[in-house]
Amino acid sequence: MGIKGILFDKDGTLLQFGTVWIKVMNEVIDDILDVIGETGNKALKNRLCLAIGLNDDKVDEKGLLASGTTVDMAQAFQAILPENIPFLEQWMADKIYVKTQESIDCVKPVCDLSALFSALKQKGMIIGIATADDFDTTVLCLKHLGVQNDIQFLGTSDLFEKKPSSQIVDKFCEQFGLENEEIAFVGDTLVDLQTAKNGEVGHGIGVLSGVGSERELQSLADFVIPNIEYLINGDDKFIWESELEGKKEATYTP
Repeated sequence: MGIKGILFDKDGTLLQFGTVWIKVMNEVIDDILDVIGETGNKALKNRLCLAIGLNDDKVDEKGLLASGTTVDMAQAFQAILPENIPFLEQWMADKIYVKTQESIDCVKPVCDLSALFSALKQKGMIIGIATADDFDTTVLCLKHLGVQNDIQFLGTSDLFEKKPSSQIVDKFCEQFGLENEEIAFVGDTLVDLQTAKNGEVGHGIGVLSGVGSERELQSLADFVIPNIEYLINGDDKFIWESELEGKKEATYTP
């Protein structure tokens, strides 16, 4: 059974991760400290950063910033903060949107997304996104990159169960009349690849353009490639059409 649809993670897969999200979350944490009267408290800021997997502006590939939702991060913060902040989850969602909007020029693609999506559609692929981000912030980023009309399905954590639940995969298949094994799922974290496994998709594909290491991704991926440009090789074939014997590996043919 052939692949007919591709679900992409967003940050680290379609978008460069570090160019915007490290900056945004540092600013959000600073604003939290302002709210509780702890402006400039470096020790508390460090604890909040570590709670989401941010250490000296380096992202833990297994941390919440890498693959958690806004709700996950808000709960991690609230467990550390010396006082309760009412409606912190919604406050953070709103703040992340505003900070992303202010830093929108830092939102950069991993490659020429328009060209890639055009090539995928020419091959008959249905294109969707499965992200831990919220809907409004996701749309903001896609509009900035000019690819919002290329996306036929938008699965965000405030609309669906968060990854690694298979719900986004199931809903994508349901909407377009596909079987799960007709889907390829592409992402830069173990959570993405676990979603692929839980969704029983045709291929789970890891990319090295985000926070995930090759060693970790290989433990769950059918293929690990440098970035999404390598989905199609120099022979104009999908990587799964050129699989090798035994363990499937990507052919890095530009």
